Amino acid sequence: MLRIYLLFVLLTIGLTVNGQDQWSLQKCVDYALENNLQVKQSALDVESAEINLFGSKMSNLPGVNGNLGINTSTGRSIDPFTNTIIDRGINSQNAGLNASLPLFDGFQRYNSIKRDQFGQLASEQDLANVQNNVTLDVVTFYTNILFNIELLETAQLRLQTTESQENRVEKQVEIGALAQADLLQIRQQKANDELEVVRAENNLNISYLQLKQALQIPAEQPFDIEIPDLPEPNEGELMETSSNVYQYALQNQPVIKAAKYRKESAVRGIGIAKSGYYPSLSLNAGISTNYSDAAPEQFPVLGSENITITTPVGVVQNTGQVVVSEQSVPSEFTDNTYLNQLDFNQRRFVGLSLNIPIFSRFQVKNSVQQAIINHKRSEYQLTSAKNQLQQTIEQAYLDVKAAAKSYEALKNSFEASELSFRNAEQRLELGATDAVEFTQIKNDFERVKSDLIRAKYDYIFKLKVLDFYQGKPLNF
Repeated sequence: MLRIYLLFVLLTIGLTVNGQDQWSLQKCVDYALENNLQVKQSALDVESAEINLFGSKMSNLPGVNGNLGINTSTGRSIDPFTNTIIDRGINSQNAGLNASLPLFDGFQRYNSIKRDQFGQLASEQDLANVQNNVTLDVVTFYTNILFNIELLETAQLRLQTTESQENRVEKQVEIGALAQADLLQIRQQKANDELEVVRAENNLNISYLQLKQALQIPAEQPFDIEIPDLPEPNEGELMETSSNVYQYALQNQPVIKAAKYRKESAVRGIGIAKSGYYPSLSLNAGISTNYSDAAPEQFPVLGSENITITTPVGVVQNTGQVVVSEQSVPSEFTDNTYLNQLDFNQRRFVGLSLNIPIFSRFQVKNSVQQAIINHKRSEYQLTSAKNQLQQTIEQAYLDVKAAAKSYEALKNSFEASELSFRNAEQRLELGATDAVEFTQIKNDFERVKSDLIRAKYDYIFKLKVLDFYQGKPLNF
């Protein structure tokens, strides 16, 4: 009954593992690009650059400001309605709307827009560069898993082979064909192989953990990857020269594009600084009104015609002629309501404002010199990025060639070592050799086999790095 229960548990576990969703390399890359914090932070930098560019473009629009004031005063003060001095308490209000449109500012706004456009492009390339780095990290960890899976399978097969040898040697010892020391030697080798299996399992678990951390997946979450069919390394795949790869990368790598855009942005920074030497011209307009409780009960209607009122002031004594005074007054009056007074007190203006810089205590000159230095710094950064890219590609190219040659050499060594191992295995079964010699040959064979696996994945990864600089898809 216990055996049946254990078999059921093992089958259940196996079905769970086999039914688990396997992650392809592309799925891992897509997930990392969507969830990686560095990518998200770089995306925020792009959003910030877009906001800066929008602000620069909107600076071409007129600026409009409104104002509203409520005042109360006692004692001698100026009546805001008649502008005369009176001695009484006054409650007054004022409101206004002003607009200003810059017409010329020494091309400061134009250069600011261009600077922020290049800044946005540079931030977009920074984001692409971060995404590329994250992708390379995922490819590295994914390849490490494949490498450690194959090493684990090799270690398990090695252990199975040793266990089979142990059974054969044990039978030969029983019939006296081999000494007891040979059996002890095989069992010691078995213990070593068991330890190698444990180490391979730990390395595989660590490589899985590294990929989970890169994807920001909880360590306890079940996770498995697809095992692609990897072709055998072939040095003939290396078709392009390092110079050709560099020329392609020089035109397409985000880190180079970002440096170029920042150089152009620095050029616009010089233009912004030089704008301080030029006069600025702006168009201004506004409307305002006010209210005062000291205003008369009535005041003229705006736009009404004036009439002449004749008033006698006296009589000439000798002639008896009547002397009169004439006064022109509005023909219509209106009540002093709140809205009527606001309408009556309206004031409008429009004008041009010219600001001519004469002496700025060398502040403009200092700003221009700093902008020139920033431009030179951006040129050096671009040159440094190009040099670093060229050195990296040249090194990656040599690494691929060396890895391919190492694999070919190890493959030949593996074939010879495998023949030697098979021969020693047969001789051990026939009793023509002892376990010590067999163990040494077997260890040499397993070491070459592990080195061959390591060389295979070393070549695959380094070729992917070179593919990255050629703009090829990073998949298997």
